[in-house]
Amino acid sequence: MKDFVKGSSFKVLVIAAVVLLGLIIYTASAGGSFLASLLGFVSTPMQSVATNVTGNVTEFLDLDGFTKDELKALVTSLQEENSGLQDRLVDYDEMKQENQRLRQQLKISEADPEIEMRSAAVIGRDPNDIFYGFSIGAGTLSGISVGDPVITSQGLVGIVSQAYATTSKVDCLLSENVQVAAVSIDKQESGVVGSSIMMASSGLLRLSYLSPDTKLEPGDIITTSGAGGTYPAKLKIGQVESVEKSDMDVSRYAVLKPFQDLTTVKEVQVIIDFPGKGEEDAAIDPAEISPGEEEDAE
Repeated sequence: MKDFVKGSSFKVLVIAAVVLLGLIIYTASAGGSFLASLLGFVSTPMQSVATNVTGNVTEFLDLDGFTKDELKALVTSLQEENSGLQDRLVDYDEMKQENQRLRQQLKISEADPEIEMRSAAVIGRDPNDIFYGFSIGAGTLSGISVGDPVITSQGLVGIVSQAYATTSKVDCLLSENVQVAAVSIDKQESGVVGSSIMMASSGLLRLSYLSPDTKLEPGDIITTSGAGGTYPAKLKIGQVESVEKSDMDVSRYAVLKPFQDLTTVKEVQVIIDFPGKGEEDAAIDPAEISPGEEEDAE
C-alpha cells in the first residue's frame, strides 16, 4: 500500500481528481455556463454543417409553393430532358459502332485499295438457322447485291444470299450452300472450302479435293484463291487443324478453324466490287460442286 501511495500512478490519480473537483466547483459557481460553452465549442461546427445540408435539401424539395399545373410542367420538362439524354446516348453508341466499322474498312482498304466495300452492322439472327446466317442493316440502296462477299478484319465470313432496299441476308461460311475456291499460299495447294451440319455444329470448315500426297499440315493458312470471280484473292479463311482421308476415295481433306468466330459476328464489310469480279475460271467452278458430294468422316 505504501509503495502504491509513493508511486507515480497514485500521484496522477490525485492530480486528476483535484482538477475534476475544481471544474465541478467552477461550473456550479458559473451556473453551468463554462461546461455548456466547452460542449458548444465542440458541437457547434457539426450543428452548422447539418443545418446547412438540411436547409439545402428542404429548399430543393420544397414544392409547396408550386401549383398543380406548375408541377405538371416541371415533370414534363424533366421527362423531355431525360428523353433527350437517352437520344444522345443512342446517337453516341451508333457513332461509336460506325467509327469501328470505318476503322475496319480503312484497314482492309489499305491492304487492297482496289476493293470497294460497304460497312454494315449485324441486325438479326434466325435462331432456327443451324448454319448461323444473319441479317445486316444495308442493302441495294447501298450498292449491295446478291453474291457479294462479306468479310471482317479477321477474314471471310460469308456471302450475300438475299438483298433488299435497306437490309440483306448473309449465308455464313458454315452453310452447305457456300462453296469457296481456296488455296494454301505456302504450299500452293488448292481445293474448295465448304461445311456441313456436322462440321457447322463445331464451327469448323472443310477444305476438300486435296491430292493423296498433300503437303498441308496443321497451322497452314488457307485463303481465297480468286478462281471463279466470286471472291477476291487472298481473303483469309482459316487455319488447318488436321488433314484426313476421305471415305469416298483416296483423296484427302483438311479440317479448318475459321479466323473469325462465325457465330458471333457483329460488324462486317460487304465487298461490292473488286478486280476480276465475275470472271469465270474454268479450272475451278464451285457451281458444279454439290454440297453433299463429300460426307464427313466424323
